[in-house]
Amino acid sequence: MSERLLVSLSLALIGLLLLGVALWLRTGRPAVLRGWMNPLSENWMAERVVLLGLPTVGALLVCVALAAAPHQWTVLRLLAIAGMVVLAVPALYFLIAPLPLPGFLYPGWARRLRDGREARMRAFLTGQI
Repeated sequence: MSERLLVSLSLALIGLLLLGVALWLRTGRPAVLRGWMNPLSENWMAERVVLLGLPTVGALLVCVALAAAPHQWTVLRLLAIAGMVVLAVPALYFLIAPLPLPGFLYPGWARRLRDGREARMRAFLTGQI
């Protein structure tokens, strides 16, 4: 096995592992894995990492692995480069901290927690609590 193929397989494995961890954290099962979504206060960095950072980095690593694959796979390499260009958008969005995360990124259970947290904050700010 060539060194180039071994590096590609290693990068792909790490990328798939990151994607798997991101999906596992999104499911929130068992309940211990819901720690990144605090129902009382916003932990914006943990939310950004789980919802946007891990999946983007994992997918970018898979694309890099495909681009670094042996020379015979030209079409696959072009698709990987196109994928990296597309993944640049969520990567840049992840890096710009003041931008809020869109609601569709949150799984259903996290969306309910976030909505309840925001409702409590609005009630506190308007003096209803």
